[in-house]
Amino acid sequence: MSALPVVGFVGAGVMGLPMARRLQAAGHHVVVHARTPAKVATLLGAGAEFAETPARVATRSDLIIGCLLDEKAVRDVYLGPDGITDGLRAGHLLVEHGTFAPRMARDLAAIAAEKGAGFVDAPVTGGPQRARSGELTCMTGGRREHVEAARALLAAYCRDIVHVGPSGAGLELKLVNQLLVSVHIAAAAEAAALINRLELPADIAKNVLMSGWAASAMLDHCLPAALTPSVTATGSTIGGLSAVQDAVAELSSDQELTLRVFPAARDAFTRLTAAGSGTRDIAQLARIYDREYAAPALAPAPARTAEGH
Repeated sequence: MSALPVVGFVGAGVMGLPMARRLQAAGHHVVVHARTPAKVATLLGAGAEFAETPARVATRSDLIIGCLLDEKAVRDVYLGPDGITDGLRAGHLLVEHGTFAPRMARDLAAIAAEKGAGFVDAPVTGGPQRARSGELTCMTGGRREHVEAARALLAAYCRDIVHVGPSGAGLELKLVNQLLVSVHIAAAAEAAALINRLELPADIAKNVLMSGWAASAMLDHCLPAALTPSVTATGSTIGGLSAVQDAVAELSSDQELTLRVFPAARDAFTRLTAAGSGTRDIAQLARIYDREYAAPALAPAPARTAEGH
């Protein structure tokens, strides 16, 4: 039996699956839960143990890592019937990589503390490719001793592990990151649309734009795919980022900060999601300018509150 900690894992999706694989490669025994066991078949084939509920993940592991899709998934998996908190014991440590409202991270930290356990919000940036190569950047919020206790495991798939501050601080910085990503993707989409209308050579345009002040990671990542209605996948969808934008809007509203550029970018995501294009890759935001999507894209976007209801 390995002397390394037994790691529980929930949320082995596009980002979580390569994380769990790298933990296995580092020698950890992984206990995994998924509503559909077939989704974690590769982990089970490599020796992972399947737990029927999130609570059983907690009872069978020393530390639990999550990479859940959104706030609803976090609430269900941690606080729902047979949730992770039902199986918590003193000394346990929870690390959640999902992106959700910082207030919920503080709530989970308080619940964990009541049971003598710790909680770290640890959103990441870098996408599935960097998860596979172990080069993610992780922004952590929580008590320093809890972050340090998790650092060795996080190093299996993170190049940089930064302690931002108390509970919720990691998520706050991640939402700033998502604000910038949203705006940069929208700007890249407009650039692609204009390049296309002008019939400029795409390869030359990209090389020039990436050589100066216009350069950005999103321009580099999205521009080639944005210039064609392709299915090139970055691992992030228009609808997925649109959901995270609700948390960005809530955070700025809580701080009584009126954003001006972000709402325009968010509206483009909202319109395409409402038009049925939410499953398209983020690089395809440029399709909002195509005649094919002109009618639904230019329809008034549905009203949404800061909480996305």
